[in-house]
Amino acid sequence: MLTRAIFVLCATQWCAGFYLFAQDTLVVDLARCEELALKNNLSIQDAELGLKTSEAKLAQASNARFIPKFELKNIWGPSPPARGVLDPSGGFVLSADTSTGFSDLKYFTQLDIDLVQPIFTFGKLSGITAAARYGVEADEANLAGEKENVRLQIRQLYWGLVLAKELLVVVEDAEKELVKAENKIQEKLDEGSEEVSQTDLFKLQIFRYEINKRRREAVDNIEITRSALKASLGLKQDVDLQVATEYLDPIQVSLDSLFIYQEVALQNRSELRRLRAGIQARGALVSVSRSDYFPQFFLGGQIKYNYAKDRFDPKNPFIYNPTNFFRPGVVVGASLNLNFLQTRDKVRVAQAEFLQLSQKEKLLIDGVKLEVQRTYLELQQSQQNVQDSEKALKATDNWLRSTTMTFDIGVGEVKELIDAFRANGAMQAEHLQNIFKYNVAIAKLSKTVGRDLYPN
Repeated sequence: MLTRAIFVLCATQWCAGFYLFAQDTLVVDLARCEELALKNNLSIQDAELGLKTSEAKLAQASNARFIPKFELKNIWGPSPPARGVLDPSGGFVLSADTSTGFSDLKYFTQLDIDLVQPIFTFGKLSGITAAARYGVEADEANLAGEKENVRLQIRQLYWGLVLAKELLVVVEDAEKELVKAENKIQEKLDEGSEEVSQTDLFKLQIFRYEINKRRREAVDNIEITRSALKASLGLKQDVDLQVATEYLDPIQVSLDSLFIYQEVALQNRSELRRLRAGIQARGALVSVSRSDYFPQFFLGGQIKYNYAKDRFDPKNPFIYNPTNFFRPGVVVGASLNLNFLQTRDKVRVAQAEFLQLSQKEKLLIDGVKLEVQRTYLELQQSQQNVQDSEKALKATDNWLRSTTMTFDIGVGEVKELIDAFRANGAMQAEHLQNIFKYNVAIAKLSKTVGRDLYPN
């Protein structure tokens, strides 16, 4: 019974440990990586906060058109009592109160309400609202740009990790074949065969150094890339992150012409959308500055109410009474800044900033077209490299297969076998790297044109 209890306890602990390990293992595909990165990236979160700030400013500017000033003030204070009567003969107020002690103090309260409603501002309020609206558009474009940057970074790391794992498999396969060749030579040496010599074995052992070196480099590259990917996803470093993609295959996309991608980029690029929104905002601010040349018409209202219970109210408009009154009032007015020189200077500054920003659009358009062309040609080159390296890889496979067969039957040389191993391994690595560059080139073109070219 005791032995059975110990076995059950150990089995329970082992299962719990396996559950915790499973909990710390996260297998993700590319779509899931992008989702986590877009959710946890600090640059995106900062851009989202900037967008919320702009949206709040837009709401503030829009609401400024409706009673921008609406204030209420209520005060309370001590007041000595004052009884009084109105002399009917002369209209004088007579009071019999003579006490002014602290014990006789009562209270009074005063309520003030002030409001201002703009009537016509010659474009000031509408210009401020328009500038705030374009500010929102600029921050929306900025957020989209940050997401594009993060998406490209994640795709580079994801395909980089798949590449590193594939390169490790290439090294491991080469190592297995090397072991077979070493065992074959050792068997022939043990049999006393004159087909091979100890020197042949030494050559393979020297070649093993290259294999071991590449293996260590591949393992280190996997760990470095995995750590970078986890950091970009906002994951803890103790999480066992595994990619769902097992084999590095080229993404299947149908490419359009360079002209189409350049036109798409001019419409969708976040930098252009942000700049254009900024130009529109500057134009609206020019109208705001120019509105100071004209009067600002407004409607003003005020209500004052004061009440003191223990003070006499003569209810006579010709007798000053600071403690008991009700005074409503509504006025229509206009304000005008007569410092026209200062207004002129403000308009000039706003116009200069508008023109300066407008000139940057032409430079940015030329830069975007050139970047699209460069990225498009890079993608075409990568695509052709994949096709050529695939043909070269088949050639090295045939070479290695032929050399291995001749070596197995005892008519091949170790040098030829090593050369075939080396050429085949290098070609496998080259082909995998070409596929990696091709997949990344599609991601770069997606960012450059502002439209995702990856299949959904």
